[in-house]
Amino acid sequence: MPSYGLAPLLTEKDESESSEGGLDPLGTEPLADRLANKLAPGVRERQQHPRFLTTIAVSLSLCAEFGEETVARDGITEPWLVFEWHVVHGLVLLGSQQKVDLRGLPGRLKAEQALKEGVPLSPKSYLKTPSIFGFHGVYRVLAETLGIERDGFLGEQGYELLMLWSREQGLDGFAGTCNGSGPNLREQLLEALRDGLARCAVARTNGWAGWRFFVNHLAHRNAGPKERKFLTRLLLEDGEGFRGEVLRFLVSPAGQRVWRREMDSDRWSERAFHRALLDRASPELRRLLQAIDAYERFARLIQNAFDECLYEMTRRRGYVSALELSRLDAVKQAGRAAPTALREAAERLEPFGLALQFQQLFGALGEGGTTSQWVEQLMAHHLETQRNKPPNGKLPWFEGDERGYIIRPLYRRDEPAGCDNDYVHLFRTRSLWSFASDLKMFKG
Repeated sequence: MPSYGLAPLLTEKDESESSEGGLDPLGTEPLADRLANKLAPGVRERQQHPRFLTTIAVSLSLCAEFGEETVARDGITEPWLVFEWHVVHGLVLLGSQQKVDLRGLPGRLKAEQALKEGVPLSPKSYLKTPSIFGFHGVYRVLAETLGIERDGFLGEQGYELLMLWSREQGLDGFAGTCNGSGPNLREQLLEALRDGLARCAVARTNGWAGWRFFVNHLAHRNAGPKERKFLTRLLLEDGEGFRGEVLRFLVSPAGQRVWRREMDSDRWSERAFHRALLDRASPELRRLLQAIDAYERFARLIQNAFDECLYEMTRRRGYVSALELSRLDAVKQAGRAAPTALREAAERLEPFGLALQFQQLFGALGEGGTTSQWVEQLMAHHLETQRNKPPNGKLPWFEGDERGYIIRPLYRRDEPAGCDNDYVHLFRTRSLWSFASDLKMFKG
């Protein structure tokens, strides 16, 4: 099975207020995320369906009708969230009847539960943190990067997308001043939003005719040909990073072969994909891929060592000393190789302004000494990582004293560590592949 131990959660669960920190035990994710952002600006791992960019453009157009200070009666909820409730409710309500594929719709489970209970979507029944886990939260950074959104309003590219979409959908007049079926539908939606703001909840029954709008015109897998072409152009145009270059290779016959092979093997190794891309990359992209490779080699060394320590603590069912942990194969390998791997990663990260942060975070793991001393540094690094997590720190995965280390029950490992050489982190290839599939970019 693929190893995605530190991948971002692709669920709707929000544990931000928990004292437990079940993700990123060694603090390697933030630097990897910065590298991924340089590689594919605006793209995030949770993103799957680029048509949500169109939905955001529609949202921005409608919400512009309300004042900047407009909120629902709870004094908090903004118009964009009320619109999101309507989108998700409409797709879930009618999607199954019309055989619309709802996979990849943020908030779907919450909407299904609300329908089952007969309650409207509202702050109480919807996602706890919609600004992160709702479709606005997931796709907004990409909308901003592509110029669809500018400072909370419809950007130039967003307006062009909105006009193209409305014409292709037969909704002339939805945006702009021309006549057509769009103005009446727009006013119908605005009335629903006004009532939703007044009630701080969806204020339409399941029999409302307006629900058909979301299934007929905004289903997230059903973009029209002209809309797909426009979104493709935006994704390929990359003024700062390498999103377009990576995407072009991914949809090429050579890129498809590499990535399909990884999918078929159930590994989805981006290391293999990046290695193939390296031979065709521009000099600037090549340097970034080399930096990613060096960083991931270091991250994999320390992650394998940490995982094997967790398994050994679980297996022993008691305290395990640093000396005993130092005899584990992955720990011995990391203790030997980490200093060199750290130095090489720092050199590769320097051109991207990340070397100093890297050294500050992980420098202690590159110091010399015995393997027993190195594993003590690894355990101390985990404790510091957990202590520094927002908002008030997180509990460690194990407890330690003069007797050694003992794993806490929540973090027991019942299977041996995989100890593979794949990347620890994800670098947006899966999202770009999903984009390309939705936009029908594959040829040959």
